[in-house]
This record gives sequence, structure tokens and C-alpha cells, in this order.
Amino acid sequence: MEEREKIQAAQLIHEKARYYRGRFLNSVACIEHDIAHLLTDYFCTSDPGKRKIFYEDIATGSFFNLNRKKGILIRIVQADYPHYWEENQEVLSAFQKVIELRNKLAHSIVDVSEEALARPIKEGIGFTDLDDGRPITEQEFNDWDIKANMIHSCLRDIKRLLPFKQIKPDPTC
Repeated sequence: MEEREKIQAAQLIHEKARYYRGRFLNSVACIEHDIAHLLTDYFCTSDPGKRKIFYEDIATGSFFNLNRKKGILIRIVQADYPHYWEENQEVLSAFQKVIELRNKLAHSIVDVSEEALARPIKEGIGFTDLDDGRPITEQEFNDWDIKANMIHSCLRDIKRLLPFKQIKPDPTC
């Protein structure tokens, strides 16, 4: 492969990687934003001043990372909406894998090795810290995007549930 062809191949790989990475990171950023609002709605129901402080300094500040937000959200759903948890446990549990992919994508270098430059773009884009640089195809990114959208859909459902708490039957009755 000539030098000019290598440069063009590298540019194409980087362009595709920016598209995949950006699309996925944006999806997860939207999820994180929605969780911050859900936590604010859950813990601060009426006082606008407290809501503002909680949202700005706790829910979106450095106090909580995405893993902590997810953990708290899942505890709320398990405690207050056990039927919803039972029905959506698989989707909400997959959230951990989405976070792991987000973290790896955010910090991984695009593979532009000789092998990657020679590989047809349709066979995927490799990221050095993700699956040992194994190329990820467009279909795989689409599958991850679908998982993120399913989580986003669950968050919308949970937001509708928030004003209500599922009444648990008294086991002594």
C-alpha cells in the first residue's frame, strides 16, 4: 500500500470511528442526563431551590459518576417498582455493559495499524483498548445503539412511575 493510500485509509477509519464513537457517547450522555433528572425528581419533589442545588451539585456534579447514578436508580426501581424491575431487569442490567463500552470508547485510540489500514472498512473499526483491537462492525455499533435506546426507553417509563410508589402487600396479612 502506497503512503498516499495509507493516509486516505487512515482518514476514512478516523472518520468512521468519530461517527461511531460520537453517536454512542452522545446516546450515553443523554441517558446520564436523564438519570440526573430522575434522581432529582425522586429526592427533591417540591422545593425549586433544593432541586437546583441537588441537580447542579450532586446529580450532575463530580459527586456521582455514571456507575453510582445507575446503582442508585436501580435500587430505587427495585425498592419502589419491583414489578417494573422484574419486567425490565434484563435491559437495566445490560446498562453496565453500555457503561463499560462508553468508558473504553472514550479513552481508546483508533487502530490504524498496517493490518487495520489494509482491512476493508465494512469489516469494522478497531479501538486499541476495546476487545484487543478487534474490529467492530457497523452492525455491532447499531446493536449497542439499540441497547442504549432501550435503556433510554426504560428511563422514560420510570419517569412516568416516579410520582407513584408501588404498594407492596403486607406479608403478615
